[in-house]
Amino acid sequence: MFTLIALCVVAYTLGAVPTSYLLARHVGHIDLRQHGSGNTGGSNVGRQLGKRWMAVVVAIDLGRGALAPSVAMFLTQPDTSTVFFALIPVFLMLGNCWSPFLRFTGGRSVGVWAGAVLAISPPLFIAVVMVYLIGWRATRRSAEWMLAVLVALPFVSAVLPDQLILLGDSLQLTLFAAGASGVIILKRMLANGEPLAPDEAKLKVLFNRLLRDRDISDRKRWLSRSPNPPMTDGA
Repeated sequence: MFTLIALCVVAYTLGAVPTSYLLARHVGHIDLRQHGSGNTGGSNVGRQLGKRWMAVVVAIDLGRGALAPSVAMFLTQPDTSTVFFALIPVFLMLGNCWSPFLRFTGGRSVGVWAGAVLAISPPLFIAVVMVYLIGWRATRRSAEWMLAVLVALPFVSAVLPDQLILLGDSLQLTLFAAGASGVIILKRMLANGEPLAPDEAKLKVLFNRLLRDRDISDRKRWLSRSPNPPMTDGA
């Protein structure tokens, strides 16, 4: 039990290190939480700093996401293996979503989640990426397809043959998938503790957060947010 608690604390702390926030501060001299989507994740880094910096953030998140289940499997005992697999990667995601270094704000932890899926089952990771990309290319609706993947993944994991699982088994993968999906969806709903958009009905805001991962329907206006908006001609 002590080992389990210690690993959860270490995983949470590792996930809480705000690499994208620090990168944006150093490279772009901006606070990601005040620009675009407000998320301290790779996609917002890409919009604010460029795709090469997004690639850096994605690589870091995939790496630490893959590290968590790998360490959990290495340190696993027969009677606690399921618990380790369910908790260690999820605590990594919790740290990424609610970092104490950022006053318990953070990103959506999608990159960390993807890294864990990659380490546990590379074929499942490839299938997830392909379904998401095909859906996104066909509809240009990124958040909606990510939600669909999150909802479907626990059910797919439950019937996935063990031969396609590199670390653990289908039960362990299912428990992780359910916990991870719950964390990301909860983060969508809570955002970063921002008040609900005043010009939108509360239920509509919550619906937008769940389905579109933003407070308003207008994606362009949402992603163009800035603490210093450009002046209009009449200003």
